[in-house]
Amino acid sequence: MTLDEFEKQVMAALLAGDDPLLASLRQQYAVATVRGREMTATGFVTRFEIPADAAPIARKLLHLDDLQVELEGAKTPADTSVHVHNGKLRSLECFVYEGAFPTEPVIRAAWYYGTEKHAGITPELMAQRELDELLEEDD
Repeated sequence: MTLDEFEKQVMAALLAGDDPLLASLRQQYAVATVRGREMTATGFVTRFEIPADAAPIARKLLHLDDLQVELEGAKTPADTSVHVHNGKLRSLECFVYEGAFPTEPVIRAAWYYGTEKHAGITPELMAQRELDELLEEDD
């Protein structure tokens, strides 16, 4: 699997859920372009460019980081997170804690915190996602 294909699967999972905020972020992602990608031995950060006419979400800052994936050839699961800044998608970050991040990542299993492992990013996994705490605003 190419890094682009991996990114698309991870973004689908990180933006999954029946919530207007996530629906708006999915719309932003649909028109996003990759502004840049920084690779390290343990992972990567992809930065997105969102068109000026794409509607921002009401939240200025948001961090979606409840998905972990097990990758073929990686020593530890990979953490994944999406960052929103000024109401628009800013970046996707994926990294492992030990060893090298595979150059062609293949997902063996995936889970959200509090769910069981699934054999990849599947509709069944995305249906189990708990959004209440994840989308809760800080006071």
